[in-house]
Amino acid sequence: MANPTPPCVLMNRIVFFVGDTLDDGTSRDTAGMPIGWSKARALSPREAMEAMEPITFLAEPPEVSYLQMRSPTPAHALQMGSVDRGDVSGTHKGIVVIYADFYRPGCCNLHGCYLLYDASKPNNGDALTVIPQLPDSRSDPTLVYLGNSAVLVTDPHSAAGDDDYILADIVTSPGPELVGHGLPEATIFTWSSAAGGGEWIRSSIPQLPLPAHLCGPNQMFQIDRTFSLDSGRICWVDLLQGILFCDDLLAPEGPKLGFIPLPAGCCSDVHHKLRHQKMPSVHRSIACVSGVIKFVTLFGCGRDFRTPAEAMLKTWALSPDFKEWEEDTRALSIADIWASESFNQMGLPHVIPVSPVLSITEDGVMYAVLNDIERVPAQFDEFGNVVLRGHLVAKANYMIRFDINQNKVLSSTKLSELASLSWTTPNFFATDFTAYLSDHKVLATTSSFTSTVSSPQLFHCGTLHFRLNSHLDTC
Repeated sequence: MANPTPPCVLMNRIVFFVGDTLDDGTSRDTAGMPIGWSKARALSPREAMEAMEPITFLAEPPEVSYLQMRSPTPAHALQMGSVDRGDVSGTHKGIVVIYADFYRPGCCNLHGCYLLYDASKPNNGDALTVIPQLPDSRSDPTLVYLGNSAVLVTDPHSAAGDDDYILADIVTSPGPELVGHGLPEATIFTWSSAAGGGEWIRSSIPQLPLPAHLCGPNQMFQIDRTFSLDSGRICWVDLLQGILFCDDLLAPEGPKLGFIPLPAGCCSDVHHKLRHQKMPSVHRSIACVSGVIKFVTLFGCGRDFRTPAEAMLKTWALSPDFKEWEEDTRALSIADIWASESFNQMGLPHVIPVSPVLSITEDGVMYAVLNDIERVPAQFDEFGNVVLRGHLVAKANYMIRFDINQNKVLSSTKLSELASLSWTTPNFFATDFTAYLSDHKVLATTSSFTSTVSSPQLFHCGTLHFRLNSHLDTC
């Protein structure tokens, strides 16, 4: 049976770590498992992390795929203790880069690490690789993280046919009197897969070429999205300000760095302590689409326009020399989208799309979430006392696959049978790591994974699951 996995998917950034329960909710018997109680208790934190079993749930876009890490035995789950999640920083070819156990540079904990999942390898102990935390003091941290900054890039020194890579992360130091960040001072750490056991190498770099106002004290450059290009260039993206890019990562004289601001009128100055309220990924994103970096944003979702229908969807493409942005697809108002024949034929709610994500293989196509939410007003008694606070109730959540140039909804799906307010701040991105899944992972039917989506059929083989539906399988 040919492997029907889609060449690219929409990936949830949250990776949940779970115990050894099966799909029906029952626990496995520890008897005969490769890691018994005494042995599991003796594992080092690194060995325990690498003993996790990666479970990949794949769905055809516009549904969302996700990755799960499962303990092989109850004893192992007990050793992992409070580790319940990781966060995907990005992907490179078939490798997923994960910050495990809420780790970030400067925030040390026992199980925190960089966890790499290589989807091209079988799950026999080789699929997961643990890379230790950056060298820092647990009691007196001297490193300050800048966001989702961990990234893989192909090792320029690797021989033809080899898949050696470099893991890189960029950090700064505490600011004056330990307040804020030490920007524009920064350090890039690199780890080479070709170095066997490996070690972190600190790269000497000059000050980052950032605009002065992004180095404090009120505004800080913060990294929302990270990816590398085939040329070896690394892009660290601040969705409110611009792209910090890095070339010649391993050059003896140090990496070469540059900065390109977002298109005119797209930069948003926000105090760094209030930045989390802005949630930039809800209204904009950046991706490399068929070799071209593109930026999509929804203008006017705040107070810039009088009505939601006046908000505008716009995209730009970055020139190959990284010097200027050019308008890409046609500009559309939300009213135009709502009025389209395809939108109304599918019975979609007239709400502002959130979390626009560009397809990385189809030019001019994006994905976005539509949240049908009811506002329930507060209720008062005869004396004016509040008996029921005003609140929001989710009625339905949809993901659409949308052709911007044609103003046409190509397909849509209900994200779950039970609506949730969590989709108001979704956290997913487009990736082609599924194109590198190992050939041995032939799919066979099994029971549906009802905890996430109950309507599509789910397929799996060992540690690979796949939801099959009627949507197109391209991103």
